[in-house]
Amino acid sequence: MTKKYLFTPGPTPVPPQVLAAMGEPVVHHRSPDFKPIYESCLARLREVCRTEQEVLLFASSGTGAFESAVQNLVSPGEPHLVVSAGSFGERWATMTAAYGADVDHLRYAWGETPDPDDVRARLREREAKAVWVVHSETSTGVVADIQALGAAAKESGALVVVDAVSSLGALPCETDAWGLDVVVSGSQKALMTPPGLGTCAVSEPAYAATGSTPRFYFDWERTRKAQAKKDAAFTPPVSLVAALDVALGLLLEEGLDAVFERHIRLGRAARAGVKAMGLELFSPDEDRSAVVTAVRAPAGVDSGDIVRGLRDRFGMTIANGQGDLLGKIFRIGHIGWFDIFDITSALAAVEIVFVDLGVDVERGVAVTAALEAYEHSRVA
Repeated sequence: MTKKYLFTPGPTPVPPQVLAAMGEPVVHHRSPDFKPIYESCLARLREVCRTEQEVLLFASSGTGAFESAVQNLVSPGEPHLVVSAGSFGERWATMTAAYGADVDHLRYAWGETPDPDDVRARLREREAKAVWVVHSETSTGVVADIQALGAAAKESGALVVVDAVSSLGALPCETDAWGLDVVVSGSQKALMTPPGLGTCAVSEPAYAATGSTPRFYFDWERTRKAQAKKDAAFTPPVSLVAALDVALGLLLEEGLDAVFERHIRLGRAARAGVKAMGLELFSPDEDRSAVVTAVRAPAGVDSGDIVRGLRDRFGMTIANGQGDLLGKIFRIGHIGWFDIFDITSALAAVEIVFVDLGVDVERGVAVTAALEAYEHSRVA
């Protein structure tokens, strides 16, 4: 029997309390048994999103919540600016174009960090109804300065739509304070719940800017009206909602600022371990890189062999690169229910697999460096 470890940037490990909530008897979604669970979950979502607005909850993946934003905001022929520097930014561009938007695509090389001044310059050249940006680009490990990007968009009067699928609950994301109009997320990453729930925090200006695209299931106003009555517009996955309520409670009990600090320290530990092995980081070596650590594979080694080695020998699942980075980088996720010993376990396994693959590495250096970085780098 092999113990299973999940080190991908999503889905992520789920705490036992959350799994236990899913094992409770199923209740009817319009019964007195479910209403207090639903009400609590929605209230906790507002706290985690740092917003006074209702956070819309959909039975979908994060991509479904993505699509809700596009369906509700895009009308055919309208100008929209998409900022992309990886796989999920490209998804914004593809999806907005599929709904008929006149897309201006500010595209960066994968691994680069979007620059607010570039957004300002682009919006001076061409107006946009909304600017679509990714907070944490898990395909590369890059985390953008969403506050600065949002401010640049607001200067031109554009709405700000944010993919926070992997950042919400791991990194500061001040929906109201930063003037973010739409913040999209999903249950399966830092929110420590199995896949299946998409969330969407929506501002009043975004509701007022609703477009003409037909919609039904993902209609914001329909969902908003139902949630205002502590109901759901359609049958929700009651067990997943109960699980998410418990997970959000765990985050709030720890305290969001403490959660953010923990993620920063885990990111520091992962990067220190990687560098101690003599490897080159692909993701930036900065505290914002607290979601996933992306690493260039050693010369002559396909990162797929590293991924398979960890899976086959140790039951550990890490992530390969995506797109043009397939076979060139590997990614270790550390969002959600992680502690320092998860990070050291992953790094120790990487060292062993490297030896199997003929990579010259000193055994134990990564674990030592990671522990030291974690213990001696508390966030000021």
